[in-house]
Amino acid sequence: MTKVTVYGAGAVGGNLAVRLASAGVAEVSVVARGAHLQAIKTRGLTLRRDGQDTTAQMAHATDNPSTLEPQDLIIVTLKSASIPAVAEQLAALRKPDAPVLFLINGIPWWWNHGLPEGHAAAGASTDLLDPDRALRDRLGVEAALGGVIYSPNEVIEPGVILNRARSHFTLGEPDGSSSARMAFVRDLFESANIEVATTADLRGELLGQWVLNASGNTLAALTRLTGRERLSDPGLRALSGDLIREVFRVSAALGWPLEGTVDVEEMVDPARTKGERPSMLQDVLAGRPMEVEALLGQLLVFARAKQVPTPALDVVLVLLRGLDQSLRRGS
Repeated sequence: MTKVTVYGAGAVGGNLAVRLASAGVAEVSVVARGAHLQAIKTRGLTLRRDGQDTTAQMAHATDNPSTLEPQDLIIVTLKSASIPAVAEQLAALRKPDAPVLFLINGIPWWWNHGLPEGHAAAGASTDLLDPDRALRDRLGVEAALGGVIYSPNEVIEPGVILNRARSHFTLGEPDGSSSARMAFVRDLFESANIEVATTADLRGELLGQWVLNASGNTLAALTRLTGRERLSDPGLRALSGDLIREVFRVSAALGWPLEGTVDVEEMVDPARTKGERPSMLQDVLAGRPMEVEALLGQLLVFARAKQVPTPALDVVLVLLRGLDQSLRRGS
């Protein structure tokens, strides 16, 4: 049977681990830690979705991936800042040529890999995301398969994941190809009734999601307000619109003109926003470090490389870095 490890079985990873394991389509192992890991070992991992609980026992649950056999697929759902530290573990865990699917928020560390020579989006440093080149040198960019998450989840107690709305995932190769390994992952997800699509333009999908993250995730963390609460405030609503438009300008400079594909006024309409708590807000409320660089810092690197002014994003990034520093000191 196909061996799959979900590395970081928190909110999104836990959702996928339960669905793959309960469908019986793979031997699923998880890498987790702390009270969450102990609960998985004791009671299994539970996904609460559409008012129903599904509990699955994992083949293995560990905080030491070296105890696992080589895997056919590794799904990485760690926070982006934590990934470089486990590069060697990921390299050792995968079978030769096995894909490592990175389902993470924000811009991925492999961004420059697979872009055509001279592409407008190529060349800017990604050292914020892989500062010591651990992922590039020890795992290798050729191992990476990319993905975009459309799945709001939260760990509501150790061993229990709450899914708040429809979940679907988009997969893509960094070079835009239609590969056998991408088809393998797509087929595996579909066999577990996980909604999945593939794309030849993964970066376009990532930038489209970035519009939401740069305006919603960031301000949620700074204000500790849900979307509806935040957008009901005229000042915060105006700031959200400014952030979205700045992301449009950066994205266009990278070769993906998104303006006109998204209705900004609709996006900042509080009546169309649910009371969900995005990942950055969850981190702040739990006292955890945030994914500042992948969600916003790298955007500013691209903006400077393309000489795109981003006055609102500049201020929000400074504030987020300060908040993140405080959270890291506390944790």
